[in-house]
Amino acid sequence: MGALLTEALEWPQRMPLELRPGAGETLDSVCGGEVKVLQRRRGYRFTLDPVLLAHFAVFEAGAVRGRLMDLGTGCGIIPLILARRLGCGSITGLELQPRLFSLAERNVHLNRCEREVSLVRGDLRCVDGLFPKASFSYVLCNPPYRAREQGRSSTDMEKALARHEISCELRDVARSAAYLLRSRGSFCVVYPASRLSELMAVLHAAKLEPRTMRMVHSRAGRPAKLVLMHAVKGAPTGLTVLPPLVIHADDEQAFSREVSAMVE
Repeated sequence: MGALLTEALEWPQRMPLELRPGAGETLDSVCGGEVKVLQRRRGYRFTLDPVLLAHFAVFEAGAVRGRLMDLGTGCGIIPLILARRLGCGSITGLELQPRLFSLAERNVHLNRCEREVSLVRGDLRCVDGLFPKASFSYVLCNPPYRAREQGRSSTDMEKALARHEISCELRDVARSAAYLLRSRGSFCVVYPASRLSELMAVLHAAKLEPRTMRMVHSRAGRPAKLVLMHAVKGAPTGLTVLPPLVIHADDEQAFSREVSAMVE
């Protein structure tokens, strides 16, 4: 899909130094400028995927009430979109990597989301030592997509941990979501369409029943690249497959009308 293009912003000199972009950092915006994000120029940078996931969670899973958890929050992009654009509160972001956690903290303050978003540094494989069982209504995750042995592992460890299944695998994410969710709580995830059968198997094993699915295509008529999945803990079987989400209009580089409404 390629990286999400964002707009560099000028930063007022009166703002605290820690909330300005430092050496090797950029200040970008998404959602029509409602969400501002500090990122490292050469480290891990968010793409369109978390933007799609946040909107899917709200409009398909109804994640507007109750406590929300974002597993592996990175720079905090999903909680920020949920809070600033989509009107959610009581959001927790869990992040393992200290540098990304620090960025997420700065981004929460930058966007004045201290009331809506709290951050916890920790390993999603160890959530039972961090949070009470069944304490969240919604769990979201944009997990590493690539198996450890597949593709080129990034020489930058920050990127490698975010993109490859080094520190966690899909089954770890599903287990953690099942632990955190109350009965009939919702789990929303974005994952490669090529690994859909694996995703379904892992969800079933964790007693997270797939309820709503939407395939994501770069352009109409092309094979799906991603799948957006909404599963419910302890729900009966019954899957609804939504119409496909198309990223780009025709053969143009411009976003489709639906995606433009999310990012602009």
